[in-house]
Amino acid sequence: MQSLQSKLGGGLLISLIIIFTALWLLVSLSIQSLAEDYITSRLQHDAETLLSSIKLNKKNQLEINNIRIDQIYSQPFSGHYYVILTDKQSFASRSLWDTTLNTTPVNTGQKTTTIQTGPEEQALLLLSIGYKKYGIPLTIVVAEDLNPINDNIHQFKYWFAIVSSGMLFILVTLQIFILHKSLKPLNKTQNELIKLQQGQLQKLDTNAPSELQPLINEVNHLLDVMQRRLLRSRDALSDLAHAIKAPLTVIKQVSENNNFNEYDKNLLLKQTDYIYQISDHILKRAQVAGSTPGSTYSGAIFSFQHDLPDLINTLKMMYPDKTIQFINNINENTINHIDRQDMLELMGNLLDNACKWAQQTVLLTVQSDIHLHICIEDDGTGADPEKISALSQRGVRLDEKMTGHGFGLAISTDIVNDYKGDVDFNRSDKLGGFKVDISLPLKS
Repeated sequence: MQSLQSKLGGGLLISLIIIFTALWLLVSLSIQSLAEDYITSRLQHDAETLLSSIKLNKKNQLEINNIRIDQIYSQPFSGHYYVILTDKQSFASRSLWDTTLNTTPVNTGQKTTTIQTGPEEQALLLLSIGYKKYGIPLTIVVAEDLNPINDNIHQFKYWFAIVSSGMLFILVTLQIFILHKSLKPLNKTQNELIKLQQGQLQKLDTNAPSELQPLINEVNHLLDVMQRRLLRSRDALSDLAHAIKAPLTVIKQVSENNNFNEYDKNLLLKQTDYIYQISDHILKRAQVAGSTPGSTYSGAIFSFQHDLPDLINTLKMMYPDKTIQFINNINENTINHIDRQDMLELMGNLLDNACKWAQQTVLLTVQSDIHLHICIEDDGTGADPEKISALSQRGVRLDEKMTGHGFGLAISTDIVNDYKGDVDFNRSDKLGGFKVDISLPLKS
Protein backbone atom coordinates (compact mmCIF):
# COMPACT_ATOMS: atom_id res chain seq x y z
CA MET A 1 0.00 0.00 0.00
CA GLN A 2 1.30 3.45 -0.90
CA SER A 3 2.40 5.52 2.08
CA LEU A 4 0.66 8.72 3.12
CA GLN A 5 3.85 10.69 2.49
CA SER A 6 4.11 9.30 -1.06
CA LYS A 7 0.48 10.19 -1.79
CA LEU A 8 0.84 13.71 -0.45
CA GLY A 9 4.21 14.21 -2.16
CA GLY A 10 2.93 12.85 -5.48
CA GLY A 11 -0.22 14.98 -5.33
CA LEU A 12 1.82 18.05 -4.49
CA LEU A 13 4.29 17.40 -7.32
CA ILE A 14 1.50 17.01 -9.88
CA SER A 15 -0.24 20.16 -8.58
CA LEU A 16 2.95 22.21 -8.77
CA ILE A 17 3.73 20.96 -12.30
CA ILE A 18 0.22 21.93 -13.44
CA ILE A 19 0.46 25.36 -11.75
CA PHE A 20 3.93 26.16 -13.14
CA THR A 21 2.94 24.98 -16.62
CA ALA A 22 -0.20 27.13 -16.54
CA LEU A 23 1.86 30.06 -15.25
CA TRP A 24 4.44 29.60 -18.02
CA LEU A 25 1.73 29.56 -20.70
CA LEU A 26 -0.04 32.57 -19.17
CA VAL A 27 3.15 34.65 -18.96
CA SER A 28 4.23 33.64 -22.48
CA LEU A 29 0.88 34.53 -24.02
CA SER A 30 0.72 37.76 -22.04
CA ILE A 31 4.17 38.88 -23.19
CA GLN A 32 3.37 37.99 -26.80
CA SER A 33 0.14 39.98 -26.60
CA LEU A 34 1.85 42.94 -24.94
CA ALA A 35 4.60 42.96 -27.57
CA GLU A 36 2.09 42.91 -30.43
CA ASP A 37 0.05 45.67 -28.78
CA TYR A 38 3.18 47.78 -28.41
CA ILE A 39 4.13 47.25 -32.08
CA THR A 40 0.56 48.01 -33.14
CA SER A 41 0.59 51.32 -31.26
CA ARG A 42 3.93 52.19 -32.88
CA LEU A 43 2.58 51.28 -36.34
CA GLN A 44 -0.43 53.47 -35.74
CA HIS A 45 1.90 56.38 -34.96
CA ASP A 46 3.79 55.71 -38.20
CA ALA A 47 0.49 55.57 -40.09
CA GLU A 48 -0.45 58.98 -38.74
CA THR A 49 2.96 60.30 -39.78
CA LEU A 50 2.39 58.94 -43.27
CA LEU A 51 -1.04 60.54 -43.35
CA SER A 52 0.43 63.93 -42.46
CA SER A 53 3.07 63.58 -45.21
CA ILE A 54 0.43 63.13 -47.95
CA LYS A 55 -0.22 66.27 -50.01
CA LEU A 56 -2.34 67.23 -52.97
CA ASN A 57 -0.36 68.51 -55.97
CA LYS A 58 -1.44 70.92 -58.68
CA LYS A 59 -2.93 68.07 -60.73
CA ASN A 60 -5.25 67.20 -57.82
CA GLN A 61 -3.32 64.01 -57.23
CA LEU A 62 -1.92 62.73 -53.97
CA GLU A 63 1.80 62.65 -53.41
CA ILE A 64 4.06 61.87 -50.44
CA ASN A 65 6.63 64.15 -48.86
CA ASN A 66 9.42 61.61 -48.12
CA ILE A 67 11.32 64.11 -46.02
CA ARG A 68 8.88 63.60 -43.11
CA ILE A 69 9.03 59.77 -43.32
CA ASP A 70 11.50 57.75 -41.26
CA GLN A 71 14.50 56.64 -43.33
CA ILE A 72 14.03 53.04 -42.22
CA TYR A 73 11.20 52.81 -44.76
CA SER A 74 13.76 53.63 -47.47
CA GLN A 75 16.20 50.82 -46.62
CA PRO A 76 15.61 47.70 -48.74
CA PHE A 77 14.07 44.83 -46.74
CA SER A 78 14.52 46.71 -43.48
CA GLY A 79 11.52 44.95 -41.96
CA HIS A 80 9.50 48.18 -41.89
CA TYR A 81 7.10 48.64 -44.83
CA TYR A 82 4.07 50.65 -45.82
CA VAL A 83 1.51 50.72 -48.62
CA ILE A 84 -0.97 53.55 -49.30
CA LEU A 85 -4.03 52.72 -51.39
CA THR A 86 -6.70 54.89 -53.01
CA ASP A 87 -9.21 54.16 -55.71
CA LYS A 88 -6.85 55.51 -58.38
CA GLN A 89 -3.40 55.52 -56.82
CA SER A 90 -1.09 53.37 -54.68
CA PHE A 91 2.22 54.09 -52.98
CA ALA A 92 4.71 51.61 -51.48
CA SER A 93 7.80 52.13 -49.35
CA ARG A 94 11.22 51.80 -50.97
CA SER A 95 12.04 49.14 -48.37
CA LEU A 96 9.75 46.70 -50.22
CA TRP A 97 12.06 47.02 -53.22
CA ASP A 98 10.24 45.17 -56.02
CA THR A 99 8.01 43.02 -53.81
CA THR A 100 4.44 43.65 -52.69
CA LEU A 101 2.28 43.02 -49.65
CA ASN A 102 -1.08 41.29 -49.64
CA THR A 103 -3.24 44.28 -48.74
CA THR A 104 -6.98 44.93 -48.71
CA PRO A 105 -8.61 48.39 -48.58
CA VAL A 106 -10.66 49.17 -45.48
CA ASN A 107 -13.40 51.68 -44.88
CA THR A 108 -12.76 55.08 -43.37
CA GLY A 109 -12.30 54.79 -39.59
CA GLN A 110 -11.84 51.02 -39.76
CA LYS A 111 -8.73 49.37 -38.32
CA THR A 112 -7.54 45.77 -38.82
CA THR A 113 -4.40 43.82 -37.88
CA THR A 114 -3.12 40.71 -39.62
CA ILE A 115 0.04 38.63 -39.65
CA GLN A 116 1.55 37.45 -42.93
CA THR A 117 4.85 36.40 -44.41
CA GLY A 118 7.09 39.26 -45.60
CA PRO A 119 9.58 39.65 -48.47
CA GLU A 120 12.31 37.64 -46.76
CA GLU A 121 10.03 35.14 -45.05
CA GLN A 122 9.67 37.37 -42.05
CA ALA A 123 6.58 37.26 -39.88
CA LEU A 124 5.02 40.67 -40.50
CA LEU A 125 2.41 42.40 -38.37
CA LEU A 126 0.20 44.49 -40.70
CA LEU A 127 -1.93 47.36 -39.47
CA SER A 128 -4.51 48.63 -41.97
CA ILE A 129 -6.33 51.90 -41.19
CA GLY A 130 -8.96 53.71 -43.29
CA TYR A 131 -8.63 57.51 -43.59
CA LYS A 132 -10.09 60.33 -45.71
CA LYS A 133 -7.94 63.29 -46.75
CA TYR A 134 -8.84 66.04 -49.15
CA GLY A 135 -12.14 64.21 -49.55
CA ILE A 136 -10.36 61.16 -50.93
CA PRO A 137 -10.77 57.80 -49.09
CA LEU A 138 -7.47 56.05 -48.60
CA THR A 139 -6.04 53.04 -46.74
CA ILE A 140 -2.65 53.13 -45.07
CA VAL A 141 -1.06 49.72 -44.41
CA VAL A 142 1.99 49.72 -42.13
CA ALA A 143 3.99 46.54 -41.44
CA GLU A 144 6.83 45.58 -39.09
CA ASP A 145 8.97 42.46 -38.85
CA LEU A 146 8.11 40.41 -35.72
CA ASN A 147 11.13 38.09 -35.89
CA PRO A 148 13.45 40.16 -33.64
CA ILE A 149 10.91 40.50 -30.88
CA ASN A 150 9.78 36.88 -31.32
CA ASP A 151 13.39 35.80 -30.85
CA ASN A 152 13.52 37.79 -27.61
CA ILE A 153 10.23 36.26 -26.48
CA HIS A 154 11.48 32.73 -27.26
CA GLN A 155 14.64 33.43 -25.29
CA PHE A 156 12.55 34.71 -22.38
CA LYS A 157 10.36 31.59 -22.49
CA TYR A 158 13.47 29.41 -22.46
CA TRP A 159 15.00 31.11 -19.44
CA PHE A 160 11.63 31.34 -17.71
CA ALA A 161 11.20 27.58 -18.13
CA ILE A 162 14.67 26.97 -16.66
CA VAL A 163 14.02 29.27 -13.68
CA SER A 164 10.55 27.75 -13.17
CA SER A 165 12.01 24.24 -13.20
CA GLY A 166 14.59 25.31 -10.61
CA MET A 167 11.89 26.88 -8.45
CA LEU A 168 9.76 23.76 -8.85
CA PHE A 169 12.65 21.57 -7.72
CA ILE A 170 13.29 23.81 -4.70
CA LEU A 171 9.60 23.84 -3.74
CA VAL A 172 9.25 20.06 -4.08
CA THR A 173 12.40 19.51 -2.01
CA LEU A 174 11.14 21.95 0.62
CA GLN A 175 7.71 20.34 0.72
CA ILE A 176 9.21 16.86 1.06
CA PHE A 177 11.22 18.13 4.03
CA ILE A 178 8.10 19.75 5.54
CA LEU A 179 6.03 16.58 4.97
CA HIS A 180 8.72 14.42 6.51
CA LYS A 181 8.88 16.68 9.55
CA SER A 182 5.10 17.03 9.81
CA LEU A 183 4.54 13.26 9.67
CA LYS A 184 7.03 12.57 12.44
CA PRO A 185 4.19 12.40 15.02
CA LEU A 186 2.77 9.47 13.04
CA ASN A 187 6.11 7.67 13.34
CA LYS A 188 6.09 8.45 17.05
CA THR A 189 2.57 7.04 17.41
CA GLN A 190 3.59 3.97 15.40
CA ASN A 191 6.54 3.36 17.73
CA GLU A 192 4.26 3.81 20.74
CA LEU A 193 1.84 1.24 19.31
CA ILE A 194 4.71 -1.22 18.95
CA LYS A 195 5.75 -0.58 22.57
CA LEU A 196 2.11 -0.90 23.58
CA GLN A 197 1.93 -4.28 21.89
CA GLN A 198 5.11 -5.36 23.67
CA GLY A 199 3.72 -4.25 27.03
CA GLN A 200 6.18 -1.40 27.51
CA LEU A 201 3.41 1.24 27.54
CA GLN A 202 -0.07 1.41 29.03
CA LYS A 203 -1.43 4.32 26.96
CA LEU A 204 -0.54 6.46 23.95
CA ASP A 205 0.94 9.89 24.56
CA THR A 206 -1.76 12.55 24.09
CA ASN A 207 0.85 15.22 23.32
CA ALA A 208 0.22 15.06 19.58
CA PRO A 209 -1.14 17.28 16.77
CA SER A 210 -4.85 18.10 16.93
CA GLU A 211 -5.52 15.94 13.85
CA LEU A 212 -4.29 12.87 15.75
CA GLN A 213 -6.00 13.68 19.04
CA PRO A 214 -9.36 11.98 18.21
CA LEU A 215 -7.57 8.80 17.08
CA ILE A 216 -5.31 8.71 20.15
CA ASN A 217 -8.23 9.43 22.49
CA GLU A 218 -10.28 6.62 20.95
CA VAL A 219 -7.37 4.18 21.18
CA ASN A 220 -6.76 5.11 24.82
CA HIS A 221 -10.48 4.78 25.53
CA LEU A 222 -10.48 1.35 23.93
CA LEU A 223 -7.47 0.38 26.04
CA ASP A 224 -9.35 1.49 29.17
CA VAL A 225 -12.37 -0.57 28.15
CA MET A 226 -10.26 -3.64 27.50
CA GLN A 227 -8.36 -3.16 30.77
CA ARG A 228 -11.59 -2.93 32.75
CA ARG A 229 -12.98 -5.95 30.95
CA LEU A 230 -9.82 -7.91 31.67
CA LEU A 231 -10.02 -7.04 35.37
CA ARG A 232 -13.67 -8.06 35.51
CA SER A 233 -12.87 -11.30 33.69
CA ARG A 234 -10.22 -12.06 36.26
CA ASP A 235 -12.70 -11.27 39.05
CA ALA A 236 -15.28 -13.50 37.38
CA LEU A 237 -12.81 -16.38 37.18
CA SER A 238 -11.89 -15.82 40.82
CA ASP A 239 -15.58 -15.76 41.74
CA LEU A 240 -16.23 -18.94 39.78
CA ALA A 241 -13.27 -20.71 41.34
CA HIS A 242 -14.40 -19.62 44.81
CA ALA A 243 -17.98 -20.71 44.21
CA ILE A 244 -17.05 -24.15 42.84
CA LYS A 245 -14.30 -24.87 45.34
CA ALA A 246 -16.63 -25.62 48.29
CA PRO A 247 -18.96 -28.11 46.51
CA LEU A 248 -16.02 -29.79 44.84
CA THR A 249 -14.37 -30.23 48.22
CA VAL A 250 -17.52 -31.86 49.59
CA ILE A 251 -17.79 -34.11 46.53
CA LYS A 252 -14.17 -35.13 46.95
CA GLN A 253 -14.64 -35.96 50.64
CA VAL A 254 -17.79 -37.93 49.99
CA SER A 255 -16.22 -39.71 47.05
CA GLU A 256 -13.31 -40.82 49.23
CA ASN A 257 -15.77 -42.63 51.51
CA ASN A 258 -16.59 -45.99 50.00
CA ASN A 259 -19.57 -46.60 52.27
CA PHE A 260 -22.27 -44.52 50.64
CA ASN A 261 -25.41 -44.17 52.66
CA GLU A 262 -28.59 -42.38 51.81
CA TYR A 263 -27.43 -39.16 53.48
CA ASP A 264 -24.13 -39.13 51.63
CA LYS A 265 -25.87 -39.88 48.40
CA ASN A 266 -28.30 -36.99 48.86
CA LEU A 267 -25.46 -34.71 49.88
CA LEU A 268 -23.48 -35.64 46.77
CA LEU A 269 -26.48 -35.06 44.54
CA LYS A 270 -27.18 -31.71 46.19
CA GLN A 271 -23.61 -30.48 45.67
CA THR A 272 -23.67 -31.70 42.08
CA ASP A 273 -26.90 -29.78 41.47
CA TYR A 274 -25.26 -26.78 43.04
CA ILE A 275 -22.44 -26.91 40.48
CA TYR A 276 -25.00 -27.23 37.70
CA GLN A 277 -26.76 -24.12 39.01
CA ILE A 278 -23.51 -22.21 38.96
CA SER A 279 -22.87 -23.28 35.36
CA ASP A 280 -26.44 -22.42 34.39
CA HIS A 281 -26.08 -18.96 35.94
CA ILE A 282 -22.84 -18.30 34.01
CA LEU A 283 -24.41 -19.52 30.76
CA LYS A 284 -27.44 -17.31 31.35
CA ARG A 285 -25.19 -14.26 31.79
CA ALA A 286 -23.37 -15.17 28.58
CA GLN A 287 -26.71 -15.50 26.82
CA VAL A 288 -27.80 -12.04 27.96
CA ALA A 289 -24.48 -10.41 27.00
CA GLY A 290 -24.31 -12.08 23.61
CA SER A 291 -27.95 -12.01 22.60
CA THR A 292 -27.62 -9.29 19.96
CA PRO A 293 -25.62 -9.25 16.70
CA GLY A 294 -22.12 -7.86 16.96
CA SER A 295 -21.96 -8.16 20.76
CA THR A 296 -18.41 -9.45 20.62
CA TYR A 297 -17.14 -6.29 18.97
CA SER A 298 -14.77 -4.49 21.32
CA GLY A 299 -15.09 -0.74 21.65
CA ALA A 300 -18.57 -0.44 20.08
CA ILE A 301 -20.88 2.11 21.71
CA PHE A 302 -24.13 0.92 23.29
CA SER A 303 -27.29 2.10 21.54
CA PHE A 304 -30.46 2.33 23.62
CA GLN A 305 -32.59 2.49 20.47
CA HIS A 306 -31.24 -0.76 18.98
CA ASP A 307 -29.54 -2.86 21.66
CA LEU A 308 -31.87 -2.46 24.65
CA PRO A 309 -35.03 -3.83 22.97
CA ASP A 310 -33.14 -6.98 21.92
CA LEU A 311 -31.86 -7.43 25.47
CA ILE A 312 -35.38 -7.08 26.90
CA ASN A 313 -36.75 -9.58 24.37
CA THR A 314 -34.10 -12.06 25.44
CA LEU A 315 -35.05 -11.65 29.10
CA LYS A 316 -38.73 -12.04 28.25
CA MET A 317 -37.93 -15.39 26.67
CA MET A 318 -35.93 -16.40 29.76
CA TYR A 319 -38.73 -15.32 32.13
CA PRO A 320 -41.98 -15.82 30.19
CA ASP A 321 -44.13 -15.46 33.33
CA LYS A 322 -42.81 -11.96 34.12
CA THR A 323 -43.87 -8.62 32.61
CA ILE A 324 -41.13 -6.12 31.73
CA GLN A 325 -42.24 -2.53 31.16
CA PHE A 326 -39.80 -0.20 29.39
CA ILE A 327 -40.00 3.62 29.59
CA ASN A 328 -37.52 5.41 27.36
CA ASN A 329 -37.04 9.18 27.60
CA ILE A 330 -33.74 9.33 25.72
CA ASN A 331 -33.09 11.75 22.89
CA GLU A 332 -31.94 9.93 19.73
CA ASN A 333 -29.03 12.39 19.44
CA THR A 334 -27.77 11.60 22.94
CA ILE A 335 -24.02 10.91 22.77
CA ASN A 336 -22.51 8.51 25.28
CA HIS A 337 -19.17 6.78 25.68
CA ILE A 338 -20.52 3.58 27.25
CA ASP A 339 -19.03 0.43 25.80
CA ARG A 340 -21.57 -1.99 24.34
CA GLN A 341 -20.27 -5.06 26.15
CA ASP A 342 -20.11 -3.21 29.46
CA MET A 343 -23.68 -1.93 29.18
CA LEU A 344 -24.99 -5.34 28.09
CA GLU A 345 -23.34 -6.92 31.13
CA LEU A 346 -24.58 -4.14 33.43
CA MET A 347 -28.17 -4.18 32.19
CA GLY A 348 -28.15 -7.97 31.85
CA ASN A 349 -27.10 -8.49 35.47
CA LEU A 350 -29.57 -5.97 36.90
CA LEU A 351 -32.54 -7.01 34.77
CA ASP A 352 -31.79 -10.69 35.35
CA ASN A 353 -31.71 -10.03 39.11
CA ALA A 354 -34.98 -8.07 38.91
CA CYS A 355 -36.73 -10.76 36.84
CA LYS A 356 -35.52 -13.45 39.25
CA TRP A 357 -37.02 -11.73 42.32
CA ALA A 358 -40.09 -10.11 40.76
CA GLN A 359 -43.56 -11.53 41.26
CA GLN A 360 -44.91 -10.30 37.94
CA THR A 361 -43.59 -6.86 36.99
CA VAL A 362 -40.21 -5.29 36.26
CA LEU A 363 -40.12 -1.55 35.46
CA LEU A 364 -37.16 -0.09 33.55
CA THR A 365 -36.92 3.70 33.18
CA VAL A 366 -34.15 5.41 31.18
CA GLN A 367 -33.75 9.19 31.04
CA SER A 368 -31.00 11.59 30.08
CA ASP A 369 -29.87 15.14 30.79
CA ILE A 370 -26.19 15.79 31.44
CA HIS A 371 -26.15 12.27 32.91
CA LEU A 372 -27.72 8.99 31.90
CA HIS A 373 -30.23 7.84 34.54
CA ILE A 374 -31.28 4.18 34.70
CA CYS A 375 -33.85 2.94 37.19
CA ILE A 376 -34.82 -0.74 37.54
CA GLU A 377 -37.67 -1.70 39.91
CA ASP A 378 -39.49 -4.94 40.64
CA ASP A 379 -42.52 -6.01 42.68
CA GLY A 380 -40.64 -8.63 44.67
CA THR A 381 -40.07 -8.80 48.40
CA GLY A 382 -37.33 -6.13 48.29
CA ALA A 383 -34.41 -5.95 50.71
CA ASP A 384 -34.05 -5.01 54.34
CA PRO A 385 -32.65 -1.47 54.73
CA GLU A 386 -29.93 -2.66 57.12
CA LYS A 387 -28.69 -5.23 54.56
CA ILE A 388 -28.80 -3.03 51.44
CA SER A 389 -25.36 -1.51 52.05
CA ALA A 390 -23.77 -4.98 51.78
CA LEU A 391 -25.28 -5.82 48.38
CA SER A 392 -22.36 -4.44 46.37
CA GLN A 393 -19.97 -6.88 48.05
CA ARG A 394 -19.06 -10.01 46.15
CA GLY A 395 -20.85 -13.17 47.20
CA VAL A 396 -23.47 -11.47 49.38
CA ARG A 397 -26.96 -12.97 48.99
CA LEU A 398 -30.07 -11.95 50.88
CA ASP A 399 -31.89 -15.23 50.29
CA GLU A 400 -29.89 -18.46 50.26
CA LYS A 401 -32.91 -20.34 48.92
CA MET A 402 -32.85 -18.46 45.60
CA THR A 403 -30.41 -19.74 42.98
CA GLY A 404 -27.47 -17.44 42.43
CA HIS A 405 -24.20 -16.50 44.04
CA GLY A 406 -24.37 -12.83 44.87
CA PHE A 407 -21.91 -11.62 42.23
CA GLY A 408 -24.27 -9.82 39.79
CA LEU A 409 -24.78 -6.62 41.83
CA ALA A 410 -21.09 -6.45 42.69
CA ILE A 411 -20.12 -6.76 39.01
CA SER A 412 -22.67 -4.08 38.10
CA THR A 413 -21.25 -1.78 40.78
CA ASP A 414 -17.74 -2.31 39.36
CA ILE A 415 -18.93 -1.34 35.88
CA VAL A 416 -20.64 1.83 37.15
CA ASN A 417 -17.53 2.79 39.11
CA ASP A 418 -15.38 2.25 36.00
CA TYR A 419 -17.40 4.94 34.24
CA LYS A 420 -17.24 7.30 37.25
CA GLY A 421 -20.96 6.89 37.87
CA ASP A 422 -23.13 6.39 40.94
CA VAL A 423 -25.31 3.43 41.94
CA ASP A 424 -27.91 3.32 44.70
CA PHE A 425 -29.85 0.31 46.05
CA ASN A 426 -33.20 0.99 47.72
CA ARG A 427 -36.84 -0.05 48.01
CA SER A 428 -39.23 0.82 45.17
CA ASP A 429 -42.00 3.26 46.10
CA LYS A 430 -44.01 2.30 43.00
CA LEU A 431 -43.83 -1.50 43.11
CA GLY A 432 -42.70 -2.16 46.67
CA GLY A 433 -39.80 -4.40 45.66
CA PHE A 434 -36.11 -3.83 45.00
CA LYS A 435 -34.93 -0.66 43.22
CA VAL A 436 -31.59 0.18 41.57
CA ASP A 437 -30.78 3.78 40.58
CA ILE A 438 -27.77 4.38 38.30
CA SER A 439 -26.32 7.69 37.11
CA LEU A 440 -23.63 7.71 34.43
CA PRO A 441 -21.93 10.74 32.80
CA LEU A 442 -22.87 10.97 29.13
CA LYS A 443 -19.48 12.27 27.97
CA SER A 444 -15.99 11.28 29.05
